[in-house]
Amino acid sequence: MPRPTIGITIDSSDKPNHYESPMAYATAVEKAGGLPLLLPYRTDLSLIPQLVNLLDGVLFSGGNDLDPVLYGETYHPKAEPIDPARQRFELALMAEVEARRMPALGICLGSQLMNVYRGGSLTQFLPDVPRDAAIEHRKLDDVVRRHPIHLDSDTVAVQAIGNTDIDANSSHKQAVNRVGKGLRIIGTSPDGVIEGIEDPSLPLFLGVQWHPERLSDEADHLALFRLLVDKATANR
Repeated sequence: MPRPTIGITIDSSDKPNHYESPMAYATAVEKAGGLPLLLPYRTDLSLIPQLVNLLDGVLFSGGNDLDPVLYGETYHPKAEPIDPARQRFELALMAEVEARRMPALGICLGSQLMNVYRGGSLTQFLPDVPRDAAIEHRKLDDVVRRHPIHLDSDTVAVQAIGNTDIDANSSHKQAVNRVGKGLRIIGTSPDGVIEGIEDPSLPLFLGVQWHPERLSDEADHLALFRLLVDKATANR
């Protein structure tokens, strides 16, 4: 049977008029049994239905910070604004994916996008928020930090991973604040930061705040891509 096709959203590059996509996303999808396909966001929005016709599932990847006007705020001084064209494209893509009940996995920015798309909000700069036993969630000085995440047992993520407690990496300064309509929190870090959300009414609408694509050589993290691929296969 042909592999299910998984569309992967991509980012802007430091070079003008270039796209960028870390290879780890496509590699993780391929290792999980999917066929990765990068989605150019400077595409006319009217073509999104045709793009989605090519896909069996979508991976919404990481990137810079959403425009907080989407949830009634202004940019924090520490924000790194997303390319507005990418934001417009991915919001429209998410609407099409949701309407078709197509399996979707959001990573870091992708998870935040899912929440804001559903009317939720973000904490724009975690160091501003007092938390008991606060963890540094940012990647500073090229140091990759890891910390525990506890996942609720009654979730598709735990069914796929097989564990409620995992060791994840951390490379973000923003996180879900007010949870969007129809979503539920499925995982938190020890300092209370929301690390996972899902809509249990859809075949797969799952967002995680960490970067499992960078840990795809570890079974707990590759399991999320296998979940996406399995759901995409069933969706065909």
